[in-house]
Amino acid sequence: MKLLITAGGQGTKLWPMSREDKPKQFQNIIGNDSLFQYQVNTLLQAYSAEDIFVSTKRKYVKFIEQQSPQIKKKNIIIEPDYKKNRGPGEGYAFMKLLEQHSNEPVMIIQSDCLRKPEDKFLEMIATTQKLVVKTRKFITGGQKAMYPDMGSDYLDLGNKIKSEHNMEVYKINKFIDRLNDFKKTKNLIKNYRVSTHCNHMCWYPELILEAYQKFRPDWYESLVQIRETFGKTNEDKLTDKIYSQMAEGMTEEVTKHVMPDGYVIMLPYKWTDIGTWGSIYEYFNEDEPEENYTDGNVISVESSGNVVKGEKSKLITVLGLKDVVIIDTKDTLFVTSKEKSGEVKKILEKLKEEGLDSYL
Repeated sequence: MKLLITAGGQGTKLWPMSREDKPKQFQNIIGNDSLFQYQVNTLLQAYSAEDIFVSTKRKYVKFIEQQSPQIKKKNIIIEPDYKKNRGPGEGYAFMKLLEQHSNEPVMIIQSDCLRKPEDKFLEMIATTQKLVVKTRKFITGGQKAMYPDMGSDYLDLGNKIKSEHNMEVYKINKFIDRLNDFKKTKNLIKNYRVSTHCNHMCWYPELILEAYQKFRPDWYESLVQIRETFGKTNEDKLTDKIYSQMAEGMTEEVTKHVMPDGYVIMLPYKWTDIGTWGSIYEYFNEDEPEENYTDGNVISVESSGNVVKGEKSKLITVLGLKDVVIIDTKDTLFVTSKEKSGEVKKILEKLKEEGLDSYL
């Protein structure tokens, strides 16, 4: 099986550390390694670098080479520098892998997530590999829904099946798009047997591209045109032209149609999508909600529930604050309530209006 780390996203909600020229997956958001390095180092505990691929934008290739020299250049799939969301990008990666490894399944590993403990993650990959080879069915990951999550899609669970490593594996009855309504979502998780959808998609390149052909024929037609450019001297230029005209969209526009014939593995580890500063706080302070999460040279007095991160060369002092986010970088200071930390897009829009693109 091949493992595909997707590392081409912008990560705007972790501004001001995550920037257009160096997004969150390549930043030391947590600890001394980047989120991308964390993924590679985890996978290398059980898999060869030959089996690890990375999909990223052309402008981010330098970070792949700098941070994980174990990954060979031939294993870096370079998608054009256009913001098209995951659908076109992952389709392009699968088309590349179809050319090289058509008979092997591929599992997608998102680069902006934390998975603890790592050994359980590796066991989950092994279970997924055996199941997909045995059944050739689409497989994804999920977590039991314990509270209404407005940012998540859901999976209606069917019968439980036997699996390796005593993993919880269920047939999927149907995919449920996020409801964007707290009461409806609360009712959903209360009255139905559902899980949140946590991606970790695994399938064969040929089969996923057949699904693209059936459910997003416009994407598929473009991907076939792009495939015809592979190996040509002007491949990059031709690919850019075709890719730039593709409509943006989520991969779930394809995969939600095949999920009712597939399986979901309940993640046997703590999975956190590092999407906002608030999610970082929740990851580290789940058992101590009144504590602060600090990273840097920080002194806090009579303060609780805060996220404070800055350069170690500068002292940051906090007095009498509660549930506040303070992120101090070399050129920017960002202060907000923890509740509003996921709405940083409003700041980015204001920066664009003011012509302050250098801070994006």
